[in-house]
Amino acid sequence: MSLLPKTQRDQAMMLVGIVALALVGLYWMYVFTPRHAELASVQIRVDSLEAKNSAAKREMAAGTADKAKSEAASYQKDLDVMRQLVPTGNEVPALLEQVSTAARRVGLDIATVEPEPVLVGEQFDTYRYKLAVSGGYHAVGEFLTNVGSLTRIVSPVNVAISTAAQRRGAAAGLDARFVVQTYVSKAGSKAPAVQGGKS
Repeated sequence: MSLLPKTQRDQAMMLVGIVALALVGLYWMYVFTPRHAELASVQIRVDSLEAKNSAAKREMAAGTADKAKSEAASYQKDLDVMRQLVPTGNEVPALLEQVSTAARRVGLDIATVEPEPVLVGEQFDTYRYKLAVSGGYHAVGEFLTNVGSLTRIVSPVNVAISTAAQRRGAAAGLDARFVVQTYVSKAGSKAPAVQGGKS
């Protein structure tokens, strides 16, 4: 008894069966298996997101939403303080006027005010001015304290103090030369800045 079909019709049916089995195998290997793996990966991602959503719902029910709101309010207060210390607009002329007022308040003479190039930074620009004042030891110390206590960040740096030439009838004093610098936020800087400057 022979397994191979004898008639042409049986041979055609056998060929159709072999082609059908080959197509099913190709479909399984190249379509179904990759899609099944992709669907399994998507299902894992969906399960993970559902678990995170459930955890978030539990935290919300436990009252962490109020905690998040209070933290946001605290951060807003810190940001408001930072905006007060580091101006978002170019307020340098007003700050220089405050420095000048601080000098006059303690009886110092301002000899020079010389602007230096703006140092451009990523988030802040640094505005610097050379100043020279003359007066008594305690007045210079009080002046530097007053400058450091302004509402904006204004730092006296590179301070050089020397004995002033004694004037007729005046007590010996000091000549103080230094640089005051302040910072302006990039978001609010309106003045064009020149890159570079002395360090």
